[in-house]
Amino acid sequence: MQLLSPATPWEAQRLADALGPSARYLSGATVVQQEWDDPRLAPDGITFINLMGWPQTQQITLEEEGLRIGAAARLETVRTNALVHAHAPLLCTALAQLGAPGVRRLGTIGGNVGWGVGDTGPVLLALDAEAELADGRREPLFLCLQRPVRPLMTAFWLPRADRHPPSRSVFEKVGYRAAFSPARIRLALRWSADGRAVARVAAGAPGTPVHRLLAVEALLDPAAASALPTLEGIRAACQASLPTELALIASRLIAGHAGCLANAAEG
Repeated sequence: MQLLSPATPWEAQRLADALGPSARYLSGATVVQQEWDDPRLAPDGITFINLMGWPQTQQITLEEEGLRIGAAARLETVRTNALVHAHAPLLCTALAQLGAPGVRRLGTIGGNVGWGVGDTGPVLLALDAEAELADGRREPLFLCLQRPVRPLMTAFWLPRADRHPPSRSVFEKVGYRAAFSPARIRLALRWSADGRAVARVAAGAPGTPVHRLLAVEALLDPAAASALPTLEGIRAACQASLPTELALIASRLIAGHAGCLANAAEG
C-alpha cells in the first residue's frame, strides 16, 4: 500500500488512469474502510491518491453560474452551510439523515457521490447538478455517473435559487442508520417549475447504483398521458431499472407523492 499526494486534480486523474483498478481516491475514507477485510489495515497492492490537498475542492461558493460545492467539502460542512440551505435545501434534508455526526464530519460529498449508492446522489440528480471534472470541464452528473469508469469529480454545481424559482422536491430514505437498520433505498423527486408534474425521479440502493428513473419520469410527464398513471403502471416503470423488491417500495413512495394512490389497481 502506498499514498500519493498529487499537486493538482489533473495530476490525480492522470495517476488514476495510469494505475487502473489498483488506484483508489482517498478523502474522508469512510467508504473505502468498509471494503477492507480488516477495517484497521489497508490492503496490499493499493495506491491511495490523496484528494485533500487542494483548497478549491473544499470550498462552497455562490458564483454567477450557480452554487459550487467542492467535492472535498465535509458532509457536515455542506449540511450546515448557509448557501446550501438557501439554494439547495433538499440536500441539507438528505444529509441530516446520513449516518452519525462523526461520519458526516469525516466523509466528503465527493466520496458519497463517487460511492455510487450514497444519499446525496439521488438529490443531486433530481436537482440537475453538474459535475466539475479534473480538467475544469463541467458535464451533467447524470451522464458522469453513467461512465464505465467514473472520473474524478472536483465540485458539484447547482442552479441558483434566485435565478431559478425553487420547485417542490422531496427526499425519502427507507431504513435509517440511526435506527440500526441499513438503508434499503434512497429516492429523490423534483416537480416542474409550475408544480404540475414530477419532472425528476432518482434512486439508489445497495447493489443498485444511483440513477434517474427515466421510465418513471416519462410516465409522469403530463404531455405523455391525459390521466394520472396507476400505481401498477408506476411499479412497472420502476422495474425498468430497479429490482422487483425495490420497485415495490419506490413505486408506492412515488405514487403517494404524485397523488396517484387513488388510482391504485391493487393494494
